[in-house]
Amino acid sequence: MNRGDRHYVEQIRMKPVVLYNLCDVLTSHDPLRSTQNVSIREQVIVFLQIVGQNQRFCFISGIYYRSVKTIHRYFRIVSKAVLKLHKHLIKDLGDIVPAEIMNNRRFYPYFKV
Repeated sequence: MNRGDRHYVEQIRMKPVVLYNLCDVLTSHDPLRSTQNVSIREQVIVFLQIVGQNQRFCFISGIYYRSVKTIHRYFRIVSKAVLKLHKHLIKDLGDIVPAEIMNNRRFYPYFKV
């Protein structure tokens, strides 16, 4: 992953600064920890490649020289940590429907309150 910002965006759909911030947030809000063999950054990158690129566990295991079981374990750990962030990332707007949805016949029937 040392090829620059463009490579990061192609592989994990975000720039390195955003990745480092995400890792910091995940470690501060959840007990996501590095292990002896897998760093937090690697755990998050594996998760993002599976989610962002629709890669299979067996393909990712070949890239990182890890077993499919290990990839699956860390995918589950990171996905649980990301799901715990919903309180910090998603705001309830109540019954307010944005004007761009309200005025568009294509979207409004599905967002009626």
